[in-house]
Amino acid sequence: MRRPSLTPPRVGLLALALLGLVGLWLVRPLWHGFALLFWTSPVVWLPPVLVLLAGGVALRRSTQWRTLEELQTPRRPDARLIAFPITAFFLLVAASAFNSTLVQRSLAKNTTFEAIPQLPGGGQVRLVPREVAEQNASSAFNSSTETLTDFRIVNTADGLKWTALRTPQGLFRTFSKKSQGLVVLDAEQTARSLTQVDRELSVAPGLQVTDNLRWRLLKRRFFVELQDPVGIQTSDGAKIMVPYLERKGLLVRRPVLGGVFVVSGDGSIEDLEPGEAARRPELASTGRIYPDTLARVEQDSYAYKGGIFNKIFVHEDQTQITDTALNRQPYLIDFGEKGIGTQWVTVAEPYGRAFAASAIFLTDAVTGKQRVWRVPPGRSLSGNRRALEAVRAVSIPGIDFGQGVGGTGNFRVVEPRPVFVNNRLVYLASIIPISANAVSKTVVVDAETNKLVARFDNDTDPNAEAKTQRYLATGELPDGTQ
Repeated sequence: MRRPSLTPPRVGLLALALLGLVGLWLVRPLWHGFALLFWTSPVVWLPPVLVLLAGGVALRRSTQWRTLEELQTPRRPDARLIAFPITAFFLLVAASAFNSTLVQRSLAKNTTFEAIPQLPGGGQVRLVPREVAEQNASSAFNSSTETLTDFRIVNTADGLKWTALRTPQGLFRTFSKKSQGLVVLDAEQTARSLTQVDRELSVAPGLQVTDNLRWRLLKRRFFVELQDPVGIQTSDGAKIMVPYLERKGLLVRRPVLGGVFVVSGDGSIEDLEPGEAARRPELASTGRIYPDTLARVEQDSYAYKGGIFNKIFVHEDQTQITDTALNRQPYLIDFGEKGIGTQWVTVAEPYGRAFAASAIFLTDAVTGKQRVWRVPPGRSLSGNRRALEAVRAVSIPGIDFGQGVGGTGNFRVVEPRPVFVNNRLVYLASIIPISANAVSKTVVVDAETNKLVARFDNDTDPNAEAKTQRYLATGELPDGTQ
C-alpha cells in the first residue's frame, strides 16, 4: 500500500513556512525584545498556558462521542469549563504583578553579601558629575557631522575618566559612515580637559542596520541582555566593551553576568566569559566588567534577605536605596591595587521615611563580589538625601538654591558620592549652575554630624582639585579652605 504523498499546495505551504522561519531568524535582533519577555519570565506565561491546554483537553473530552446514542444527540460543552480561561487570566495577572518580587527574592537568596566590620579607607572618586561632563564634552567637541553618545565613567592608569563614543549625525551618515573613535574627559579635574581619540570603529552604537553594535552582538548571542556600551582605550586603540547578562533558574529566572563582548575597530568581536575578561588587565583595570546595573539590582535585592513576607509586611532590618540625581547610584570608586580595587558604592537607607544611612554596599567592579557594612545599632549617620539638605541649609556667597521667598534658584547640589575619609563616611557633592556647564563648588558633608565640613571653590581657586584630593586622602583641610 502506497503512502499518501504531499500534495503541491501542502508542499508550497511548507516551503513558505520554512522560508518565513529562516527570514525571522536572519532578522532576529528586530524581535529580540519580544522574545526576551518569554525567555526571562516563564513564571508569567507558562502556568496560564498549561491551564489553557488542560482546558482544551477537558473540552475535547466533554464533546467526544462514545456511543451511537451520543452521536445522535448533540452534546454541548460543560459550562464549568469556563473556569479554565478565567483561572489562566488571574494566574497571568498575579504572576505579572509578583514576577519582580520573585526575581528579587531569588537574587537575595543566591547572592552572598559579605559583612565587613568597618568601612575601607581612602578611595579615588570623580569630581565631575555626569551632567557637567556631558555639557563640557559636547561644548568642546567641534564637529558638525558627529555627536557624542554613551557617556560612561572609566578607570584608567591616569585616574577616573569620562568617555563618550563619537556617533555619526544625520540619517544619511548613520547609514554610510563609521564611528570615528571616542573622546576622553578628565573626571578628576573640574576645568575642562578633553582628549579626542581618532580610531575608526566600523561597528558602533548609532550606526544603521548591519553595522549597528546591538545588531551584531545579538547575532552572536540572542538570548542575552546587553548592557551599556563603554568606550575604552587600549594599547591596540579604541575599543567598545559591552557586558551582557544571562538568566538562571527555571520558572523564576534571575540575571547573572554572562560575559563581556569586546569590539575592535575593524568590527571583530571577542566573546569573553567573566573569568576570561577578569584576566585581561586592559579590561579589568577599567572597572567596567561587572555592570553597574547588575550591581544595583543585587544591592536592591538585599531588602528581601528576610523573605517576601518581611519585605511586604514586617520590614525588619529592611533597606531601601534612593536616588537624588539623574545619575543614579552606585558610584564608581577606585581603592587602588593595594586596596580592594574598583568598587560600585551605594548608600542605603532604612525602610520608610527615615533619612539615615543604614547600610553601605560595595560591589567589586570586576568580580561582582558583594560587601556590605551595616551601621551599628545606636550610631546615627545621615543618608544621601539628608546630606543634600545640609548643603542647601548653608549660606554660601554667590550661591542661591532657590530656597525661601524670592529665591532665584540658579544653582543645584548634585550627586552626593559616598567617600570614606579615615574610615569615616562623608559625602562629596558638587554645586553646579542650573545649566550644568561647570562645577562651582565641591562640598563635603560629614555623615555623623550632618554638617558641611569642607568647601572647595572650583570657580575661583585654581588649586581646588588638589586640595580636595589631599583632604580625601588624609582628612586634613589645607590652609585657606573653608
